[in-house]
Amino acid sequence: MTSSWDDIFNSFYFKVQNCPEFFNYYNVCEEEAMDLAKERATGLLIESISRINFQCIPDVDFHDYDLSSEQFNFEVTDDEVDLFAELMFERFLAKDMAKLRVFPNILSSQDLKYAFSGANERTSFISMFSKLQEDNKALIKAYVSKDRLTGKRKFPEYSL
Repeated sequence: MTSSWDDIFNSFYFKVQNCPEFFNYYNVCEEEAMDLAKERATGLLIESISRINFQCIPDVDFHDYDLSSEQFNFEVTDDEVDLFAELMFERFLAKDMAKLRVFPNILSSQDLKYAFSGANERTSFISMFSKLQEDNKALIKAYVSKDRLTGKRKFPEYSL
C-alpha cells in the first residue's frame, strides 16, 4: 500500500495559509502558482525526511518514496502526516531566519520607537522559531518512542 504526499501537503498548506509569499507569485496564474507551491513543499518534505533520519531511527525507511508519483511506498499514519507538516513549517520559517535585516533608517529613531521596533520584531521571531524547534524535537522523541501503527509505547530491551 502507498500513501500520497497530498495529505502532508494539505496539512502544511493549512499552516502557511496566511503567508501570501508562499502562494502568490508575480505574473503567474493561479494554477502555475499552486504548481510552484507544490514544488517548494516537495523540497521542504524531503528536507524534513532527512531531519527525522538525523534525529532518530524510525520504524520505516522514509526514503522509500517515489518522487515522480509523489508518494511513499508504504502507508503513512496520521501522526506522521502531522509530524511532517510541523517539520516542513519549521524548514519554511528557517529560510526567513536568513532574511532578518535591520529596518531601513527611513524614520528618525524617535519615530521608530513609537511606530515600529525592528529589534522587537526580530527578537519575537527568533523566540517563536526557537520554541518551534524545541516543540519539533519533542514531537520526534514522542514519535520514535511509540510503535507507529499501534501507538503503544516502546520499552527498551534489557535482557542479556
